[in-house]
Amino acid sequence: MIKCDFKNSDKPKVQIEASLDLLKQINLLRDQKKQIDLDFSEVTWILPCSVLLLSSRLSEILSKDKITISFKAPKDPKVAKFLKEIGFPLGSNVKKPTNCPITHFTGGNLNKQVSDVLESIKPNLRNNLGEGISYLIAELSDNIADHSNFTYASIMAQYYPKKGFFDIGICDNGITIPGAFKTASINFKDDCDAIKKAMEGTSTKAEYPKRGWGLRTSKKLDIEGLNGEMHVYSGAGGFLINSKRQDSYLILQENPLKGTLIYMRLYVPKKRLNIHEYTK
Repeated sequence: MIKCDFKNSDKPKVQIEASLDLLKQINLLRDQKKQIDLDFSEVTWILPCSVLLLSSRLSEILSKDKITISFKAPKDPKVAKFLKEIGFPLGSNVKKPTNCPITHFTGGNLNKQVSDVLESIKPNLRNNLGEGISYLIAELSDNIADHSNFTYASIMAQYYPKKGFFDIGICDNGITIPGAFKTASINFKDDCDAIKKAMEGTSTKAEYPKRGWGLRTSKKLDIEGLNGEMHVYSGAGGFLINSKRQDSYLILQENPLKGTLIYMRLYVPKKRLNIHEYTK
């Protein structure tokens, strides 16, 4: 049984790294064709980034392999209720006013599918934050569809009205940002360097050399327009930036991600947001 611990932290970086360690254990059991038993009984706090990563991988495994997965719910009734509402561990189609449950995609028009998922939550967002979110999701889902060669992708979002921020994550099982750069014959030192180049605007499309996966403009809107933070994990590299413009890059040699996770925290603006100021 895998004992799950997310450090009771409100910091996405801490919880994402805890999830990567759990994914390593899950993948090992999957490779050994063993039952996957998850024990969440002592979990007292968990962020969407964690449940998104774990649910995406578990659901993908079930879609391909004849492996049994069991889940022991948290003792904490609030956490247990939250996980049930968002559909952990395998996803849900039940939408709530303040969250978009874990939703998985295997193909088709990813942009439209993702947009449909978010429609239920947009009326509850003030100061046209919904317009900003729609732009970000369109950019990121387009990039997944165009570059990653994914076979499985997942999304989840959670709005915290009292705290005034919105968390949203999207992940895939594709070839990663470094893998896309290799395919396009773009040189880079390591996986962190590939992510850095993408964040700065390097594109794998020759006709759009400055577009950079949409990450450059997405980062600008998130950080400058919405005073938020952005986390990108892909392959053995990780990147995070917050509204203080503090960049940090992480090497994930022990727990590389088989795919890409983009996770953003967006703060509700105090005045109306003009997204066009940040997307040039």
